[in-house]
Amino acid sequence: MSEFDERFDRLTSLFLGDNSAADANEMCFEPVKQAPLRESLITPLLAGNLPVMASPWLTHVAARLREGPAALLRVSADGIQCSLLDTKGPAESEDKDFAIWLLRAAAMVRHWFVTPSSAQGAEEIAVMDVEEVVIASGGDEAATVAAYKLVRRVVECARKHNRVPPLTPIALVGCSTESAHEVIATISTLAQAFLQQPVPLAGTYPKLERTSVAQQAFFPGAFSVADLFEAIRTAESTVDGSRRASPSPPSASTSAPPSAPSVAPSPSTASTFAPSISGSSSAHTGAAAGDVRKQPLQVQMRPGSYAAIISGLWPIALRYPNNAMIEFATDHAGQLHVIAPIEQAAAIRQAAAWAQRNSSLIRLGFPGLAADPLPIVERIIFTDATQAVDWHHCGVRLDLVIRAQDKFVHVSLNDERTLKP
Repeated sequence: MSEFDERFDRLTSLFLGDNSAADANEMCFEPVKQAPLRESLITPLLAGNLPVMASPWLTHVAARLREGPAALLRVSADGIQCSLLDTKGPAESEDKDFAIWLLRAAAMVRHWFVTPSSAQGAEEIAVMDVEEVVIASGGDEAATVAAYKLVRRVVECARKHNRVPPLTPIALVGCSTESAHEVIATISTLAQAFLQQPVPLAGTYPKLERTSVAQQAFFPGAFSVADLFEAIRTAESTVDGSRRASPSPPSASTSAPPSAPSVAPSPSTASTFAPSISGSSSAHTGAAAGDVRKQPLQVQMRPGSYAAIISGLWPIALRYPNNAMIEFATDHAGQLHVIAPIEQAAAIRQAAAWAQRNSSLIRLGFPGLAADPLPIVERIIFTDATQAVDWHHCGVRLDLVIRAQDKFVHVSLNDERTLKP
């Protein structure tokens, strides 16, 4: 009896008891090949028996299974650990709200990997609408048995709930390419014989290599995998809707921000701004009421004032004579913020220079501004975070403003580290 036959029988007896399959020599299966993963948006990543520590291997695999930036979300008993892989941005997230973090991440990545925490993670994922579940596993004998058991749990649970089992490719780590192909051939042969489920090879990763983890964040709380999938899809839909919505031509009511009230406003306590509905839009109320499909993300409009959305700023009634789209605001430190949408970015330096030249006159109208030389902060507003990649390290604050349902949401895209040249 060959060594392969012995391993086959030993593995079979470990989890099949007295059941026996047909003779291995009589089975005829297509050779196992490494199958490319589908371009699905969200991929469950299950941890099998991994060498030493699971966390570094999961990060390593998630960063290499697909090309381009990715996000890895690992659910634990007390919260969720989020990592952005191969992206640009601050190392630590300042977001305290998980939904806001998802919006920022959705603007930068297209591939998501979700690792459940509970022992029932395989069963929880098996009843969801996913096309494939990637299993990360080591290549030793115990890991091989554990990987097959995970495949069996996913397949049997899906069929128990009258669902088509998802594809279960396995990423093998910490072993040579030759060993990986031997392991995947063993598992696939067993899975096809007893489960009628092919098991392709997702990838082989012999050793840990440096992985670019651009950002990490932890959010406490209880998260189910189903709720997490829904939250990711909502964030993706919000960002995609913002990308699709092209700005409408400026009109008399929207081309310039409204004048500030005579009473000094207090700084915003939240980074959201609910857009007001003007009387001209009431004519569409009847049509909208008859349409049961809600499409708030495709409304082509901009907020009345970007400055009013950004937390910690007071919009001020100051106009740049050469461009009505430029806004001005101040903060607790008395700095003057010059704010321009990306379409008007070329005018922001001229507006800042104009404000500096006329700082004495401006201070007469707004005595709360700091003393000369007047500190000026330039800010550019984006509706698509991918447009801001080339603007980092240029000394300008970068802000993302997107419309989410009935309000505008602001997310800062850089910090002190990525602000300086």
